[in-house]
Amino acid sequence: MRTGMRIAVSLLALIAIGHAALAYDEALVAKFGTERPAVLGATASPTSCVGVTSGYTIGDLWYPGVYSIGLALYSGYYPGSSQEQQIFQSGLWIGGYADDNEAGDPWVAAATFDQLDFYIYDTVCSGFAFAQPGQSNLDAESEFDTGYSPRDLGVRVTTRYMMWEDPRYDDFIVIRVDLEFSKDLSHFWFGWMSDCDIGNNSLKDYHYDDLAAYDEVRGVAYMYDDDGDPAIIGDPSSGLLSAQHVGHVLLSAPPPGGPVTETPTASVAWETFNWWDWNNDVTGQAAAYDRLAAGTIKHYPPDTPFDYRILTGIGPYEAAAGDRATFYMAVVFGQGFDDSYWKRIGGGSPDMGTLVDHVEAAKELFANGLRIDDPAPSAPVLDEPQLTGRVVGLAWRSDSEEDDDFRGYRVYKSYVSNTGPWDLIRDFSGRPYVNATADTVKIGFPAFYCVTAYDAGENETTKGGWSVKTLTGVVATTLPTDWSGDCESDCEEHCQGCEECYQNCMKECMKERKSRALGNILVAPNPYRGSADWERNDYEGTIMFQNLPKRCTIYIYSLTGELVNTVYHNTPGDETPDPEGSETGGERWNMLSRNNMSIASGMYIYRVVSEDYGEAVGKFAVIRGKR
Repeated sequence: MRTGMRIAVSLLALIAIGHAALAYDEALVAKFGTERPAVLGATASPTSCVGVTSGYTIGDLWYPGVYSIGLALYSGYYPGSSQEQQIFQSGLWIGGYADDNEAGDPWVAAATFDQLDFYIYDTVCSGFAFAQPGQSNLDAESEFDTGYSPRDLGVRVTTRYMMWEDPRYDDFIVIRVDLEFSKDLSHFWFGWMSDCDIGNNSLKDYHYDDLAAYDEVRGVAYMYDDDGDPAIIGDPSSGLLSAQHVGHVLLSAPPPGGPVTETPTASVAWETFNWWDWNNDVTGQAAAYDRLAAGTIKHYPPDTPFDYRILTGIGPYEAAAGDRATFYMAVVFGQGFDDSYWKRIGGGSPDMGTLVDHVEAAKELFANGLRIDDPAPSAPVLDEPQLTGRVVGLAWRSDSEEDDDFRGYRVYKSYVSNTGPWDLIRDFSGRPYVNATADTVKIGFPAFYCVTAYDAGENETTKGGWSVKTLTGVVATTLPTDWSGDCESDCEEHCQGCEECYQNCMKECMKERKSRALGNILVAPNPYRGSADWERNDYEGTIMFQNLPKRCTIYIYSLTGELVNTVYHNTPGDETPDPEGSETGGERWNMLSRNNMSIASGMYIYRVVSEDYGEAVGKFAVIRGKR
């Protein structure tokens, strides 16, 4: 990973190179309709082709950060909508010996920040284009060249990022790279570098505990988190801090060792696999080329977890001016490496499929010409849920109902997170198609919903896309009832006009009612598991106190009696008081101490104090994952 300072320095270097650049490429302007920079040959900061929108959030993999030079930055949210951001940066490396390089040294051009020479950013950005039917659901294309660099390899590059929303193929992104050569190049190498930061990006230093490896059998280089342990040893159901794996696999390339124009084949694999940590980033052209063109697989993994990069390459090739070449690869995501990974950490099975599962799926799809023979229907769009008391109203719409094999919709609910696990609660099949339903939720727990469509062949749409699920939980709350009216009615009927009886009855009745009110206080989740799927949603790092009196103060203590923090509910000090008439009866605590420090694992005591209802004492547990 790179700090903001390192990126700023890189961009300054980028701009400095740009001032020595050649004229702006009119061909790119003609293709994409972008005006030239204000100063001929000037450069711009990275221009995002696709912003963080629903455009690239169609399945289990959300990949928002594709830039005009094909660089992927701050990308790879997997599973989609979680804070598990798996990639800091990922992009193309190419290098070779140019015929006009009198010094005879190799030149390298890299679409990443971790290299001295860059493809110079221009203002051309294609955005994304929807592919033709039968191809990918999304197709983002960008075109650029090395002509701005003083060490110009003479290569025009077109990158295409392709994604699918079918749940069988929504765990990877296929990248097609087309190269057009305007110079003779010898010992040319094609490569891809990724700086994967595996884990929850809201946790401090989450990028410092990664590892790298290479699987010779499948030809996949990958990175993974060192913290792939259950929160509770021996209890696989307790969740994983981060079981995600990210890898590169080559799908097609010209056979190395000859002309780059040879017919591409799928029977190729990376010739180079290299990994290094950020203390050993390359510092020049020769060093970059040596790593790219090593032609060896670095089999031994790192000794200790740290912040690493991986670089894969294939070559060498000979290229002549006018030559063209096409390479296909995939960046693949999975939960665990394979089934043996889950056995090794104590049992259990992945919810989303392993890295090996999805590498094989990517190869299968490529072998079929990147076409899905029997695709699932288009994913429906779920409207914002409407909550009335404990009843949730759900409504959705879809463009697939006119398809001949369309059959209906399924509605799922999760009390864990917006990434599941999901329980099927409704199945609507046949005409007339149902586009709305209602459900009842628990008090105090966030409930998440997802809607899918399916066809006659039981092909079902993804549960991971932006549009098909609630991104935040629907929380139903309640308040202790003001039972004085009930007491009055009961006591009048019981005492039959006797005032002394009535006063004693009211005293005992209200005492009992208030006692019951405080007994209804709920802490959710309890226990709080810091590595559970709960942390993948907007309630991460939060405990909720529910069924509270209208106004109260919550004191939180350690088992040793030390006051950890004080939480105020509709009293002075409450930063989020409930408006009168719309009390929620709930209050969230961010699990920070009075010193603004994250609390540790352990048992905690809470004491709720209310002027109207008295006091209540309870306890809750916090289980943190290993960091």
